[in-house]
Parts: sequence; structure tokens; C-alpha cells
Amino acid sequence: MSNLNLRAVRPTLESGRYDFVDCTVLNGQPIIFNFIVQVMATQMRLLLRVSLGLATPSAFAHTPSETMACTWNFAPEVTLPLLLIVAAYVSGILHLQRQGIRRRMVSSGCCAAFVLGILALVAALMSPLDRLAEFLFSAHMTQHLVLMLLAPPLLILGRMQTVLLWTFPLRLRRLIGKAIVLRFTVDGPSRPFSVWWLASAAMWFWHIPGPYAWALHHPSIHILEHLSFFLTSLAFWSLALRPFSRAKNGHGVALMLLIGFALESSLLGALLVFAGHPFYALHMLQTSRPLPTFLSAISPLQDQQLAGLIMWVPAGLVPAAALVAVFADLLAIPQRRR
Repeated sequence: MSNLNLRAVRPTLESGRYDFVDCTVLNGQPIIFNFIVQVMATQMRLLLRVSLGLATPSAFAHTPSETMACTWNFAPEVTLPLLLIVAAYVSGILHLQRQGIRRRMVSSGCCAAFVLGILALVAALMSPLDRLAEFLFSAHMTQHLVLMLLAPPLLILGRMQTVLLWTFPLRLRRLIGKAIVLRFTVDGPSRPFSVWWLASAAMWFWHIPGPYAWALHHPSIHILEHLSFFLTSLAFWSLALRPFSRAKNGHGVALMLLIGFALESSLLGALLVFAGHPFYALHMLQTSRPLPTFLSAISPLQDQQLAGLIMWVPAGLVPAAALVAVFADLLAIPQRRR
């Protein structure tokens, strides 16, 4: 058994770059565990710094009169669709209640999941996170992940599509139901591949530096970016969580989708963490507003590494948890049939 000394890399909080240091290699295999721990520790320190700065009431204030209240986004293109969805959901619940089938169709837990999903959308699109995303790529990444991994599955678990269907008159509900059945009959076998392809394309395309900068500096394109994340993720999670719907099937499709997404998100996160130069430097350099004080010491590379870590680790827990739940439900099928 022999030890060899090779050159490895270690991130530094001060520069945001990787310095070369000696590390031990055992039996010809490099020990990379310490390196990964150092990367994560560095980015967690950076995340703590940003979080503490964001918690300061005057974090975004450039004049004494500015407060955190001005960082909330109440733009009509954001608030009106959210209010419309909530109003339609409440109308559907009341209709089901009048028919005496609300508890059979939508449990209280489903309603709670819907409320949490709406709150997630509010946090992503209306809270100070939306303002912080103008300055930090890592905050923008967090916003994207909420739109892809938090709000959509909660809304699907809240049975939003079923409740919204009950806002329409009976004749229109029947027409919509027949159209859905026909669609599943015609393109059912290809639908999982189409959903996976669209969700993957949206994730990778909008994280290419060119389209990302394009969306950042054009509000209409930015709205299109967020809509593509949200709508493709709704379609993705409608299949990934189908084993927990009234149909109680689709375990194989759900497992393949979740495994594929977990691998893709981990790959994108690793690319951002271990990149030797910033891909999104223009995110901070071209903003027309002065940076808040607590963000002035964060380099573009540090910002990118933090975004990659968020994409790689915390975001990976969501599909992993869903994967475990789907697999456990699959194993429980024989017991339910007894």
C-alpha cells in the first residue's frame, strides 16, 4: 500500500477560485471527499452571509427612507394570475361542498398542499427573493427551483386540476373530460418522453449564459422563462406523482422521470460548482441598480458556485424524497391487494 501526493484544488472564500494544494492519494485513487466537503463548507459560509444580510430590515435600502416593504413585488402580471387561481380553486371547493362530495374528492390535506403551493409561488415571485434574484445568480437559481421543485408538486398534491375543473358548468366539464381521455388514448405512450424532454429542455436552455442574459434584461422574456419552468414542471409532477392520485398507477414512469431529473440537476449543479470561471458574470456587472452593501463582497464566481451547490444538494433532496415515496408505494401494492 503506497501513498502518492498529487495536486488537488481547494476553494477559498476570499477569491471564490480554487487554489492548488497537496492531497493524499491511496492506492492510486484520489481522496476527493475532503475536497467536496471543503467546497460545500465554503459555499455554506457564503449562504449564511447572504441570509444574514437579507434578514436585515435595511438590506436593500439605498436611502434612509427605503425599507424591506418596497422589495415586495405586487406587479399585476404576477398578482392577478395568482388571485385568479386562488379564486377558481375556492369556487371549485365550494361547488364540491354543495354537491356533498368534497371530502371524497379533495381531502383537507390536499387543500393544505394547495395553500402551501400558492405560498411557494408568492415566495418565488413576490417576496424579497424576487428582488434579490436581480443581483445574485444563486438567488435566481433558488427562484427557478421553487418554480420547478416546490410549487408544482404541492399544487398537484392539492389536486388543483380536479378542483379547477369543477369551476366549469357540467356540460363544459364533460367536454373537457372527454378531451383529456382522448388525449391520453392517442398519445399516452409518448407522453412521458415528451414531458421529460420539455422539462429537461427548459432547464438546460434557460441556464445557457446567452438565453439566461436575454431573459434577465427583457421582462417579457423573463416571464416566458418562468412560465416555461412552471408549466413543464406541472406536467412533469403530474406524472411523477400519479401513483398518489386516484388512479394509483404509473410507478414505472414516475421512477424513470425522477431518476432522470435527479441525474440532470446534479450534473448541472456540479458543472456550476466546479467551473473555473464565472459563466454569469454579467448578472452582477450589468445590473443598472447599485448593489446592496451586504452583496458587495461576493464575487461572480462565488455566486455561481453557491447556485451550483443549491442545485446539486438541497434541490436534489426533493426528487430523492419523491423517488423513495414512489418506490415504497410500489412495494406496498401487493399488501393492498390482499
